[in-house]
Amino acid sequence: MKHFDLRRIDLNLLVTFDALMTMRSVTRAAERLGLGQPAVSHSLARLRDLTGDSLFVASRRGLVPTSRALGLAGWVRSVLEEAQQKLLEPPPFNPAEWAATVRLAMTPMMDMALMPRLVRRLAAQAPHVRVTVFAAPIWRDVIDRLDDGSIDLYVGFAPELKPWHRKRILWEENILALFSPARLNLRTPLTLGDYLSCSHVLVTQRGGVMERQVDDALAQIGRQRRIILSTPHFLVVPHLLREAPLMATMHGRAATWLGKAFKLITSPVPADVSSFQESIVWHEVVDRDPAQLWLRQTILNLAHGL
Repeated sequence: MKHFDLRRIDLNLLVTFDALMTMRSVTRAAERLGLGQPAVSHSLARLRDLTGDSLFVASRRGLVPTSRALGLAGWVRSVLEEAQQKLLEPPPFNPAEWAATVRLAMTPMMDMALMPRLVRRLAAQAPHVRVTVFAAPIWRDVIDRLDDGSIDLYVGFAPELKPWHRKRILWEENILALFSPARLNLRTPLTLGDYLSCSHVLVTQRGGVMERQVDDALAQIGRQRRIILSTPHFLVVPHLLREAPLMATMHGRAATWLGKAFKLITSPVPADVSSFQESIVWHEVVDRDPAQLWLRQTILNLAHGL
């Protein structure tokens, strides 16, 4: 078998060959390709040099393909069609046929907010998918796991990102106070005096973002709340509030859901506490992956209903 330098083969030469085979005219082929006639003639000369054949012969009826050109025509068309399909057209994705393990890192608050709805959606549309949720206590670990591919997606508050990370905002989250009316006889919305007169339970999630925002806002006005219990387990909070005269301050959506489930009352925090964004974050390596695109869009759609 005769070998030659593959760098001599330019995909554009095959495009020119296909146009000449179809149009049987350098002029019309140039118009079809949006090129000048000299460029097409130059490509034809390169094709002739590459194949050692005239390929197209001029006649009064236009260009006539040689037998070699006729033999190459079908192969050239198939190469171009496959190149277009592989390079330009994303492969079809059917979630019903998707069989994989989706690895998500998320905060407990986001786990409670999204997972029931996501699992229900996956059961209906992607029944062969298995979901594994990892805790996200340290942001540096989350970044490392995104980078080494051990998780597909992070869901929650996202501080600093690297240039190769991608992010979409799910929603803007506010802060609410939560208490039991059976234990604390308070009117809502809470006054600053009532809020500070209570003993507080502190929910310490990753990074303490929300906790710092509340305490920083109080410090701005020279005040401080009295925290008698700190816990990372936010699901214990409603039980604590039902049993003791305590006040909790947490993510607005979580406070609302827990309030409905445990007959607790929510109120805006009587201080200028900034809202923050909950997001999904992924690595650019999977940015255009069809399955990951579908998963991210599914989560975004679910978030819009929360």
